[in-house]
Amino acid sequence: MSGGNAFDEALEKLKSCDSWVIVGHESPDGDTLGCAFALYSLGRRSGKRVSIVSKDPLPDIFSFMPHAEELRVLSALPPEEVKGALLITADVSTEKRTLDNLPLLLESCADSLNIDHHADNTRFAATNLVKPEASATAEIVTRLIEAYGSGVSEGEANALYVALVTDNGNFRYNSTSAESHKCAAILLEAGAKPAEIDDRINENMSESIIKLWGTAFSRTELFAGGKCALFWLRASEIAASGADPNSLDGLVNMLMRIRGVKIALFLTERSDGVNKLSVRSRPPYSSRDIAAAFGGGGHINAAGAKLPGSLEKALENVKKEAVSHAALRHTPAQ
Repeated sequence: MSGGNAFDEALEKLKSCDSWVIVGHESPDGDTLGCAFALYSLGRRSGKRVSIVSKDPLPDIFSFMPHAEELRVLSALPPEEVKGALLITADVSTEKRTLDNLPLLLESCADSLNIDHHADNTRFAATNLVKPEASATAEIVTRLIEAYGSGVSEGEANALYVALVTDNGNFRYNSTSAESHKCAAILLEAGAKPAEIDDRINENMSESIIKLWGTAFSRTELFAGGKCALFWLRASEIAASGADPNSLDGLVNMLMRIRGVKIALFLTERSDGVNKLSVRSRPPYSSRDIAAAFGGGGHINAAGAKLPGSLEKALENVKKEAVSHAALRHTPAQ
């Protein structure tokens, strides 16, 4: 972290800067979006000049979030738009996972704040409030908004609850802690509605999505003595289904339900010639280490990477790496 107490620095910057530009990571998930929208809402009701930007569009399942219609989708932001502003990144572990010109924006802005919970965060901002022990960046943002002193609005509570439960698997993952539940209590008291949120996120699958999931399930392959499980989808199959590619988020988790599986791998071919890898694992294995072998990153038990080239070659390389990793007996460093 940067010098001094990063939480206090972050809070002071939020209070003192009159203009905020909030940025999330590419392929936005619930955590980056929930945190970004909650901060945007706080800025708006605090009288700040505030904007919110994403490299990729908002997935349909998150369209109910407050201020969703105000999200700007841009691959790069003109530097003049951040002059005099506090540039805030939410749930962004590295400059590579967000706007194409983030390094230039960091040079152009008045100040910068990086709020995140990834252990492999590169600490690219002036103030880096990074807490790897948090199950979601939502825990950090919840405490920041609470400390800001204006309370937590109902809309912010719902956005942050989405962020919290989508990143810790509804409190099922190893990352869940007492702090996770304390933050949930704060959000519930502020008006978050868990049942409605669950309906919006988990109970809205279409027939085409179910069939696409079925195609992936039909290819399930176990290897490395049953420790590893893998399935995959082609870009043509995703396109033909008419399903939003974001509807595949979380599908890899289903492989972890197979008895004995410790490492789950899901490859999706994209139309741009890049294959997306999603990895999940249980101790003593590290999703992050497997993803890092392909230039990716993430958490110990949930990570991802991008592999250029053919799907066939990507499958070969991923299986080889997983077999090698499964042979290890050490417990990965936290």
